Amino acid sequence: MSIQTKKRKINGQEVVYYYPVISTYKYDKSKTPIWGEGFPNIEDARLEEARMKKRLKKSPYAKQLRSTITFQNIRETWLKTRITKEGATQDRDENYCRIYLSVFDEMDIRRITALDIQDWINMLVEKDYAPKTISLAFNLLSQIMEYAINPLHILKDNPCRDNIQRPTPKRRGVTSDKFWTEQELKYFLGHSCTKNDLYNCMYVIHSTFGMSPGEVCGISIYDIDLPAHRLSLNHGVDKKGALTDLKTTGSQRALRIPNRLIPLLEQQIEYSNTFRAPDIDYPYLFVSNSGRQITPDTYCQHLQRLIERINRQSKDFRLKPLTPYGFRHTFATLALQKGTNMKIVADIMGDAVETVMSNYVHVLDQMSADSLEAFADAILD
Repeated sequence: MSIQTKKRKINGQEVVYYYPVISTYKYDKSKTPIWGEGFPNIEDARLEEARMKKRLKKSPYAKQLRSTITFQNIRETWLKTRITKEGATQDRDENYCRIYLSVFDEMDIRRITALDIQDWINMLVEKDYAPKTISLAFNLLSQIMEYAINPLHILKDNPCRDNIQRPTPKRRGVTSDKFWTEQELKYFLGHSCTKNDLYNCMYVIHSTFGMSPGEVCGISIYDIDLPAHRLSLNHGVDKKGALTDLKTTGSQRALRIPNRLIPLLEQQIEYSNTFRAPDIDYPYLFVSNSGRQITPDTYCQHLQRLIERINRQSKDFRLKPLTPYGFRHTFATLALQKGTNMKIVADIMGDAVETVMSNYVHVLDQMSADSLEAFADAILD
């Protein structure tokens, strides 16, 4: 805040006028100051400067500065007023806001800087979240910041537009080390080490239905109706072993159990009931021999040790390294290769058709090539 001078010509003579100038930067981050009326007397300019300061302190800008506008309030308002074409998208975005963006909830949205956002992204990277997940969470954060700019007029700039470094998204399409061929899957399931393994039923169910690792770990004996041949998926297990809801309502699904799996599931239920504590609140289908639940990380480590053991015993055939998520990729790949309708594959996996198309585009390309080869062979001599 200061008094600025300008020369004006009055009746052919240059006269110095004094202008009160005040800054509103601390209120609305504007770098453009407010100029008051010019006065030929500096004392009058100073009196006007004092009046301008007094008016500014009573303005809405000052009231906003004194109150806290939390990020949580803005994101909740944004979610309520947002219109989406699909309920599943709305559910996903609400979950992402609750899980990934809640770190900003108690902060004044006007005080969130690009540095805060970069620290948040670095934290997600350190926790090994997928680049695709981080990118989507970042996009939602940016949309909320834009909403605070317009129509709310709380912010003037979006800190997400600064030079925020994000992890590189994974290349679309499944590479050969992320899924098994039909020969590899049959070899694994038919091997004596697998059949005698504690997790044998888990491998069969997982590879048959193409679930995510968290989904197969979260199956309860209450989810299985053997007389009706029905398996319902209602919950999952996260990396820390906590029981969670599935990502979207579309992920909650009922699947028909093939006849050949009924005896295997009967044995698994009997086994888990033997080792599990009878008073447990959530009776997991798959438990360790100590009666504890099996987390996705434990499952992954056990599977990889089993693959290494099988490869040590095999001289002529070696399995590619695979994580439990590879069973999901294997299911989708083999199902599409066998000509299963894409909508059916997506429904079984609890995914959108668009997701299946983007993740398994290499399979679709091969199917297209095979169809053209077959058509050419049919019409040409």
